[in-house]
Amino acid sequence: MTINEMKELALCAVRREAPANYTVESVDKALADGFKEMAGSINQFQKNKYDIFEIIIEAVEDQLPKKTLDVFGSVAEVKQVAQNQKALFKKKLGKNRAKKFLTQVGLSGVYETFRLDNSTFEVGAHAIGGAGRIDFERMLDGADVMSDILEIITEGLTDAAFLEIQKALKAALTNMPATNVFSGATFQADKMMNLINVVKAYGEDAVIFATPEFITAMGPDAIVAPIAGVAQGIYSPDDIDSIHTTGKIKIFRGTRIVEIPQSFIDENNTKTWIDPQMAYILPTGGEKVVKLVFEGQTQMYDWTNPDQSMEINAYKKMGCAILSYHNWAIYQNTGITQTYESPYGFDD
Repeated sequence: MTINEMKELALCAVRREAPANYTVESVDKALADGFKEMAGSINQFQKNKYDIFEIIIEAVEDQLPKKTLDVFGSVAEVKQVAQNQKALFKKKLGKNRAKKFLTQVGLSGVYETFRLDNSTFEVGAHAIGGAGRIDFERMLDGADVMSDILEIITEGLTDAAFLEIQKALKAALTNMPATNVFSGATFQADKMMNLINVVKAYGEDAVIFATPEFITAMGPDAIVAPIAGVAQGIYSPDDIDSIHTTGKIKIFRGTRIVEIPQSFIDENNTKTWIDPQMAYILPTGGEKVVKLVFEGQTQMYDWTNPDQSMEINAYKKMGCAILSYHNWAIYQNTGITQTYESPYGFDD
């Protein structure tokens, strides 16, 4: 199998597509067989490793921005820059500038003016990566396959991009106006609506980004029942259908909910990748609050251990920044068990 055919298979594997003469189900096996041909022994691997790395890198570069935009595209501006370059983002004029434009004309006919003060910001990046260990004996036996390394690297770097966005959003918490933040031990629909109304003033609409734990805790919306004026938890027919098919609501009082993919950083399933207590309400249709940069190409290299097993190392430079604090909001539900722990070993 040629390297171009392997590249096509790798792209199809991560996109879950099927090229001609294949099915989606057969792509993974064909890719694994192709890698086995290229790395069926230590000598074969040493001969072909740079081609193998190129196949994996192209697949990662294809999927990393796409998967990030699939989740955060409506609120995140994503840029890819060359190695050792900074990404430049322009902070646009806010809606309030249009209101300041309206002014009373003086008796002399002189109009008040203001400067178009768009600002440009640099967003830097830092390296995030990991390594996977391959045992050649296990690979020859079919227990380890190089395609698993591809899957792990792609998924791991995508999760890292989500984590960078979360870190930037959480770090902005101390700079936000009090009207843009609410923290409570239960979910309160009226408090969420207050935050949504603030955010909608700065965009065409708003969207709620939250983990599965937060969305589940939102539960049924509360409305006032006609009897005795007692608040009752009542699901709308659309909510009932959504819960039936997905287990969660997808819209809160007309505001779309986007679920942030959650995962665990330990095999005991006790420590989560994303903070489950936090929900972020961001504007859509205007300036995008989140600025994310990927710098350079994914880098890969190998390392042989004393036991002759081999580590495949990969890293990607990425960074995230929030350039405004007044036009989005955070809801923290402290009643949700806090399971988040920084995978980097420090508080984000």
